[in-house]
Amino acid sequence: MDNQNDNATPGLAAPGDFTLEYDIVVADKVVLSAGTVIHVRKPMGGALRGANIGGLVRMDYNQVALVAPRVTQPILHPHLVDAMDPADITQIAGVLVDFLLPTATKEALSQSM
Repeated sequence: MDNQNDNATPGLAAPGDFTLEYDIVVADKVVLSAGTVIHVRKPMGGALRGANIGGLVRMDYNQVALVAPRVTQPILHPHLVDAMDPADITQIAGVLVDFLLPTATKEALSQSM
């Protein structure tokens, strides 16, 4: 039987996936190790409740930390986001921005580069 939810090709990352470059360490214990793939699903209205979308687009840390637990698998709870390396926070913020920008805006940005 065909599973319609299984549309990812094994070995290839889905559009919202990123790989941690650094371990997430809490209380001297590695909670998530470098190389762990984090899946970020597109945030819909409910996941954005209370968030400042402009802040998300500007990659504001507080906004990213607010939305991340709502859209990540494994769940990146706020204390885990606090323990993340800045490079990994930038990765998740970039994925969120990519989801939020309209296609026309992304095309205009890519043409200007």
